[in-house]
Amino acid sequence: MVAAVLFASVPVIFFVQQKYSAVKEEVQARFSGKRWNIPSRIYSDSTTIYPGQGLKETGFFERLARLNYHKVDPGKVRARGEYSYDSKRGELVIFLHNFAYPDRQFGGELLRVRLGRDQMIEEIDDFGTRKPTYSLELEPELISGIFEGDWQQRRLVPLDQIPPAFVDAILAAEDHRFYEHHGLDLVRIIKAAWVDLTAGSVRQGGSTLTQQLMKNFFLSRERSWRRKVKEAMMAYAAERLYSKDEILENYVNDIYLGQRGQEGIYGIWEASEYYFSKEPRDLTIAEMASIAGMISSPNRLNPLKHPDLNLKRRDEVLALMLSDGYISKGAHDEAVSEPLHARETFTESNDAPWFVDFVKRELAERYPPAVLSGEGLRIFTSLDVHMEKLGEHAIEENLTDLEAKHPKLVRREEKDRLESCLVAIEPQSGKIRAMVGGRDYRQSQFNRVTQSHRQPGSAFKVVTYAAVFDETLSGGPEKFLPTSYIDDTQFTWTYADNMSWTPNNYKDRFFGHVSLEFALEESLNAAAARLANTIGLDRVLAMGNRLGFTDLPPYPSVVLGGIEVTPMQLARAYSIFADYGLRVQPYAVTAVVDSNGKVIEGHELRAEQVISPQLAGIMQFMLEQVINHGTGAAARTMGFRRPAAGKTGTTNDAKDAWFAGFTPNLLTVVWTGFDQKEVLGLTGAQASLPAWTNFMKAATAPRPPLDFMIPSGLVKEVIDPLTGYKAGPFCPVKLEGIFPVGEEPTQVCPLHTATTAASGGASDHAIPVAPDSAVDPND
Repeated sequence: MVAAVLFASVPVIFFVQQKYSAVKEEVQARFSGKRWNIPSRIYSDSTTIYPGQGLKETGFFERLARLNYHKVDPGKVRARGEYSYDSKRGELVIFLHNFAYPDRQFGGELLRVRLGRDQMIEEIDDFGTRKPTYSLELEPELISGIFEGDWQQRRLVPLDQIPPAFVDAILAAEDHRFYEHHGLDLVRIIKAAWVDLTAGSVRQGGSTLTQQLMKNFFLSRERSWRRKVKEAMMAYAAERLYSKDEILENYVNDIYLGQRGQEGIYGIWEASEYYFSKEPRDLTIAEMASIAGMISSPNRLNPLKHPDLNLKRRDEVLALMLSDGYISKGAHDEAVSEPLHARETFTESNDAPWFVDFVKRELAERYPPAVLSGEGLRIFTSLDVHMEKLGEHAIEENLTDLEAKHPKLVRREEKDRLESCLVAIEPQSGKIRAMVGGRDYRQSQFNRVTQSHRQPGSAFKVVTYAAVFDETLSGGPEKFLPTSYIDDTQFTWTYADNMSWTPNNYKDRFFGHVSLEFALEESLNAAAARLANTIGLDRVLAMGNRLGFTDLPPYPSVVLGGIEVTPMQLARAYSIFADYGLRVQPYAVTAVVDSNGKVIEGHELRAEQVISPQLAGIMQFMLEQVINHGTGAAARTMGFRRPAAGKTGTTNDAKDAWFAGFTPNLLTVVWTGFDQKEVLGLTGAQASLPAWTNFMKAATAPRPPLDFMIPSGLVKEVIDPLTGYKAGPFCPVKLEGIFPVGEEPTQVCPLHTATTAASGGASDHAIPVAPDSAVDPND
C-alpha cells in the first residue's frame, strides 16, 4: 500500500521539481539582469536668487511649491525642504534640498533671507554663522520623463542609506517576521486562509514581503490560488538564492506608493520626497510610519488626499512598532502626538509640453529609444519654468482679448481657432528660456515655434537695413547712416527679363523725403525697397545668408519678407543683433547625466562673429527707435520702460502678425495668425506686440535694468536734420543718430542761432519726424 502511494507520488514530485526549477531560473534571471526600466528625467534649469530681486517677480513661492518645499511656522525649520516666512519681521528661512548637478553638488544650506519693502531681497546669509552669501540657488524642476508604457518613477537607494527606523516601520506594517521565515509565513497563511474560506473568496493576503516582491516582479494583480502557489514557489526560491538584505533592498525600491499625475511613485525615496518634501534620512518616525502604512493601499491612504485615513493607519503602524519592540513607549507617544505635516497640494503644473517635445526630438537623434526610456538618464535643460508660465499666460490672455475686441476672429472649431506662439532666448548664451508652441497643447501638439513656416513680412526688413549699413561700414560706394535720407515714394523695380514689382505702403501713405530712422520706425515699404534697389538685391541676399536665412529666392519681394521662416529662425537672426554680431545657436539641452552621475553629454558654448559689433550696434539703435517712437511704441504706452529694441511684422496679405524684440539680455519673438492662413486683418503692433510686452514686463522684472552698450568705433550725436550739423540749443527740430567715429558732425548748426530764433528767421521746414507714438502704424 505504502509502496503504491510512493510510486504514484513520483510523477507529482517530478512535476513539482520541474516547476520549481523553472521558477528558480526565472527568479535568477530577474535578479541578475536589469530589474527596472528607469525612465529618463527631464529637468529645467536651476534658479539663482540674489539681493535686489523681489520674491513676487521671481515667482519664488510658486517655485518652492513645485519643488516640494514645505512651509512651517517661523522658528520651526528643521529639515531639508522646509521654509518659513515671517512677513512682519521681513524674514524668510529656508533649508535647501541637496541636488547633484552635472558639474557640482549644491544645496543643503540653511539660509536666512532678509526682506525689505514689497518683498525685495536685501541680504542673504547663513542662518547659523550669519556669514553673508550673495545668492541662493534653487534646484532644477522635474518637468517630464521619457518612458515606455506607464511612467514608473523611482530613485534607487541602497539599503544602508535608509534609516533603520524606516525599515522597522515597513517590517512592522507588512512583515514583522521577515527575518525569521524562509519566504513563506505559515502563521499568516493559515490566518489568511481562514478568512478566505469563511468569506467564500480570496479576501485577505497572507503574503510575506518576499512574496509581494515576487508578485510585483513577475505576476499580475489577479487574486487566485494558482497565482498564490506560483508566488509562494518564487518567494521560496528567492530566499534560497539571495540574502534577506538583498530582497529587502529590492522591495523598498520597488513598492508602488501612489500617483503624481501620470507619474507613478515607486520606492520610498520618491514617496518621501513627494509626500513630505524630504529625503528618507530627514523623515520623522511618524512620517516613516505614514509612508509604511500606505503600502497596502497607497491611493486610499494618500496623506495629501485622505489625511484622516492616513493618520489612522500611521498610528496603527506606530502601535505595531511598539508591540514588536522597534520603538520605545516614549518614542511611540511622541510620534503619535505629531500632527500630520504632509506638503501642501499645489495645482499649477510645471509642464512645458512643446519644449519637452522639442527636447525629446533632439535627444532621439542621438540616443536609442531603449536608452532614453530605460537607463535612468537625467537630462538638464535651459528652461525657466516661471518664464514658461508667464509666456503661456501672455499668449492666452492676448488671444482672448483679441477675440473679444474682434469677434470676426472667433472660430467654433478648435482646429480653426486663432493661434499664437512665443519663444524667449538669452542671446548671449543661446539658452531657450521659454517656448509656447500654441494656444492649447491638449488641442494641438503642433509646435508653431519650430514647425510653422510663415511669412515674416516687415520683421524681415532688418536684413535690408543691415545690408545697407554694412555697405557703409565696409567702405562700399553707397554711404547710408541712420540720419541719411531716402525717398519714400512709389516706384517700380524692374528685374530679370523685364519683370517688375511695385511695393506699396500701408494704406498707400507715402512720406516723401525721410530719414532712414523714420523709414524703419514707421516700417515704410517703399523706402526699404528703394534702399535694397540702391545697394543691389545680391547684397541683401548675402546679408540674409549671414543672418541664417539660407536659399533665399532672387526676387525683390524678399526684401519685405516675401519668404517663409519659422519663429525660431527669426529669433536666431535677431539674437545676432542683440549679441553684437555673434551668432550663438539657441539650445535646450545643457547636459545629459547617466544613472551613475557621469556626464555623457554637455553643452559647449560656441559663438561666431557673423557681422561686426559696429553693424549690430547701429541695428540696435535703429530698433530702439522703433519701440521708442515708431510702430512698437505701444510697448511704452503699456508700461514697458526698460531699454529695448524690436520690430513689428505684418504681411501684405494681413495673414501674419509678428513682433520680435529684445532687451540686452532677453530676446522674444511672438507670432499670431491662423494655421489655415486665413486673413487676420491686424498688424503686428495690434496682434502680437501686446503679448510680447506683457511677457517681457514680467520676465525681465527680476533682472537688473541694463542699457545697450555702444560698441567701440561708434558714437551717438544729436543733429539738426534740416542742416545736417550738430544740433545747437536753438535748432527747432533735433534727431539723435549713431555714427562711425569720424563720420559724426562736429560743427554746431550755424543756421539756427539766438539771433535767428529772436527774429523768427530760418524757419523749420516740414520734414517727417517720428511722432512719440504711432497712431496709425504702418505695421
